[in-house]
Amino acid sequence: MSKAFLPLPEGSQFYDVQTVSDALRHYAPGYHRLEKPDHWYLLVFTLNDQRYYLLQDGNYYRFLEFLIDGFAPLVILLCILCAFWIGRLTSARVTMPITRLADVVQRKQKPLPFQDASDEIGVLARAFAQHSDELKQFLHRERCFVSDTSHELRTTLAIIGGAAETIVHQLPADSHLIPSTERIVRTTQEMQRQLTCLLLLSRDPHTLARADMPLRPLIEESITRCQPWLAKKPVTLILEAPQTPHIHTNAELARSIIWNLLRNACQYKEQGEVRITLHDTTLIVSDTGPGLPLSIDPQQFKRFLHSAQQRGEGLGLSIVQRIVEHLGWHMQVDSSEKGCRFTLEMRRPE
Repeated sequence: MSKAFLPLPEGSQFYDVQTVSDALRHYAPGYHRLEKPDHWYLLVFTLNDQRYYLLQDGNYYRFLEFLIDGFAPLVILLCILCAFWIGRLTSARVTMPITRLADVVQRKQKPLPFQDASDEIGVLARAFAQHSDELKQFLHRERCFVSDTSHELRTTLAIIGGAAETIVHQLPADSHLIPSTERIVRTTQEMQRQLTCLLLLSRDPHTLARADMPLRPLIEESITRCQPWLAKKPVTLILEAPQTPHIHTNAELARSIIWNLLRNACQYKEQGEVRITLHDTTLIVSDTGPGLPLSIDPQQFKRFLHSAQQRGEGLGLSIVQRIVEHLGWHMQVDSSEKGCRFTLEMRRPE
């Protein structure tokens, strides 16, 4: 007798041992997939010592398998996207304090944030703040030292220069001491200018006094000051500069750059040519000498050899490099056995 315990869905057939066909009778309890007829599924189970057979159409299950196979990659993709999104939010939340702290440090703003935090960000912020305070104190001490030292040196140089000028005027016109005393006067004047330059370098670049000034008079003044270095030397000094170029900068620092470049070209040159060319705000100082000594780094002008420190080579060029960086300008150096060429861009890069 065939009897269904529950209403069967469409496509399902239920049999007991009496109504089941011989083709299904030999199946043991369990779940079986039948290739014939047309992909059916058979569930054989025992209930109250009676064996039953539930035959179901496989088309419905194949449709479910198709849906599962189709939606599984989509679900996996959505999970990956959700994990990526959650990771981005988490990383942004974690790195946000570090990014903000780095931005404040880069902008040199005070006070630094997160100093009261008890986590690692707070430790980092307090370390930055302490280091900044130490640097500020060190810079203040350095500026005080430079100011006090410069004042003492200026007083001493003024006394030496005044005494030398007095001697020059008191000596007879034919005295052999006049060239020596005049050299003392020139040297003290140069030292006073260098002290002024060093004082300006110890200040904040944004506090420097700047004004529009013509460039050619500065170059001509430096050429005049270089004449003692060219005395009795077969060196030709050529100037190619129009009268019109002006630049907005600090006059003392600009004068120091031009003077040190020209002095370097004239002092260590025994013969040949020194050419000064000015195009707008680009100054080129070139010579036909032997180039820079091996003891000088042509890129940074660092005196890295003991012999260079003894002879003082590169000191003027080192000052030039410091002034160029202080003003935000750019200088390129090309040195070879055929000569040296300094190209100075006297404006801040865009």
